Amino acid sequence: MFSTLTIISIFTEIFTGGILLSGVLAFLRGYLTGRRLKELCLSAFFLALFVYVAAALTSQLMFNLERPLADLILVQKIVSSSVILCSFLLWLFTVEKFAVRWGHVISAAILFFGGFLVYRVWDSTLNLVYREGVIEPIVYFSSWIPEKQLFSLAWIVFCVFSFGSALASAGGKKTLAFFSGGAALIFLGSLLSAFFYGRSGEAGYLLAAWGLTLLAILLLLLAELIPPDSPEARAPLKFLRTRILFKLMLIFVLLIVILFEATTLATINISKGTLSRYIQNGYLKNAEAIADKIEAAKEKPPLDYLEGLVSAPALEGSLAFVVDREGKLVAHPDKKRALQHEKVSANEAVGKLAAGQTGAAEFHDELGELMVGAYVPVPKFGWGVVVEEPIGSAYFELRRLETNSLIFVILGIIITALTGVFFARSIEKPIKELTLGTEAVARGELGYHISVSASDEIGKLAQAFNQMTRDLRDSQERLILSEKLASLGTMAAGMAHEIKNPLVSLRTFTQLLQQKWDDKEFREKFSSIIPHEIERINRIAESLLKFGRPMKPELTRVEVNALLEEVLLLFESECKKYNVRVTKKLAQLPEISGDSGQLSQAFVNIIKNAIEAMQEKGGELVVKTDVGEVIKLGKISARQGVKKGDEMVWGEEEELGKQTPVVFIEVTDSGEGISEENLKSLFDPFFTTKMTGTGMGLPITLRIIEEHKGSIKVRSKLGSGTTFIITLPQKL
Repeated sequence: MFSTLTIISIFTEIFTGGILLSGVLAFLRGYLTGRRLKELCLSAFFLALFVYVAAALTSQLMFNLERPLADLILVQKIVSSSVILCSFLLWLFTVEKFAVRWGHVISAAILFFGGFLVYRVWDSTLNLVYREGVIEPIVYFSSWIPEKQLFSLAWIVFCVFSFGSALASAGGKKTLAFFSGGAALIFLGSLLSAFFYGRSGEAGYLLAAWGLTLLAILLLLLAELIPPDSPEARAPLKFLRTRILFKLMLIFVLLIVILFEATTLATINISKGTLSRYIQNGYLKNAEAIADKIEAAKEKPPLDYLEGLVSAPALEGSLAFVVDREGKLVAHPDKKRALQHEKVSANEAVGKLAAGQTGAAEFHDELGELMVGAYVPVPKFGWGVVVEEPIGSAYFELRRLETNSLIFVILGIIITALTGVFFARSIEKPIKELTLGTEAVARGELGYHISVSASDEIGKLAQAFNQMTRDLRDSQERLILSEKLASLGTMAAGMAHEIKNPLVSLRTFTQLLQQKWDDKEFREKFSSIIPHEIERINRIAESLLKFGRPMKPELTRVEVNALLEEVLLLFESECKKYNVRVTKKLAQLPEISGDSGQLSQAFVNIIKNAIEAMQEKGGELVVKTDVGEVIKLGKISARQGVKKGDEMVWGEEEELGKQTPVVFIEVTDSGEGISEENLKSLFDPFFTTKMTGTGMGLPITLRIIEEHKGSIKVRSKLGSGTTFIITLPQKL
């Protein structure tokens, strides 16, 4: 029967198998996503190791059920083959992980050698030596097969490479490499502990072996699952707290499984104690019955009578015999032994009889075999009766009950784990959707919709979130309109001043038209000035109409310099009012593809902010354009911007691999500048340092530039002014 420590070891094996299967699925998914051979090798290694654990567990249960030796040999061959396969896959993983240049050449030799060893495993005969209380046999192959030595060597090599990588690395990569090396050392410790168990039979070594194996697999799993550049890489154990799935599994599955184990362990121990006492009492009754019959005789019964008593049908399966005070056989089912008066005083039960004791227990016979039975003295003749049976056959039904209980518990744990994973994922998935939704809103994507069909609290939370984003989107649209109206108000003030001058000229000329119609010089002056003034009013009105167009871009051919001229014209009065000098450095630009109205709005927002930054002390506004090529251009990669040198960049992503022709628009003011803290939040929605600002002007500008596949760079220091550099591709 299994001891308590052995049963705990079996549960540890079950845990280890579950972790290994999780690793198989995780790394296989990683391989299918990234097509990295390293993850495929690790997935295959975890699968081979799972086969080893499953085969070892099967062997232990089959031994407890006293299955035929041929079945045990078959399972043991699977164990040995899986160990050899694990050795090769671990080496292959080491080669891929640490990019060992010469490793593939050795891999071919190891594959050939491993294949040869597997062939020898299945071609050889083997003997299994089980000892008392030891559920894992000592295996003797007819051919030399060093599978455990090869496996240990593979772990030693992996350990050396891991610690070597750790010493040559830094940060999170160094920590993860130490975890890998630590996993290898712990696994080597488990192999050593298993060796001691096979030699000593102490169940504590078996428990230590599987406990260390479980720990090693967990460390290796963490070391390979965590990206080296992630924050968790420096403290890998915190990775278990990064996903609610891990927490739910630890709380739900682990708790239920431990409850299963504790209940089963208590039940098995109670059942074993009760049934073993019942079995022993049966032997005691048989022994007492024989002793009573002998005691009832008036004189020493003859040998034939005694042989009839010790060979009674009621004793089928057990062995009964009668001994004298010196421990010699008086009667035995084997008549020859009885006639020779064989001495069996080495039998522990006979020793108890010599001391005049009566009882039922487990004891060793004269050959050292463990027996279950009873012993009752016959004082009248100085004899004693012993009834015994080998512990294997005596407790066979009990062992079958124990093994069947463990099998049902294993099935229960598997079902519980699968159920736990299902429910954990059903909880994690909607929460993950909510997390993605909040991240999308943080990026400004207010159109994000969470699809959660659950009607529980999480479903209601998702509905509330969707309603919130709709309300925020409506509010944003109103704020955009408000910002546009505010900009229109600023433009209208400038337009009022700009239109007033040509209107005065128009009114003066129209009033004098009738009086001086006959004056040729007047008519020529009228013809040259009036159309120019009307065209000026027309340009201002067209700029206002372009600015008021909807946000959806309508792509046309756009002259950037012409747009800038129109925007600067609108702010001419503002510049005069605040003593701002305008300097234009406009290079010859090609036409670009874009929405003139939206680009005008973007230029208005930036130039307006530049003028407002200088309205207290005046200064210089420099507007510059140029052409060039870039290799970084695309959608925004971080809403808060990316710091590059002394610049903050919005709208750039990773390299596209080819140069893109662009135009540059640079707007520089000589104002007070922007602090580094405010610079990071410059394009955040609703962020403003103005008392009357909405905080939507620059976010709208960034949105427009993003839709034109462009980027914005900002250079600013307190007291040194600010420069906005807009990059726009020539073709979308």
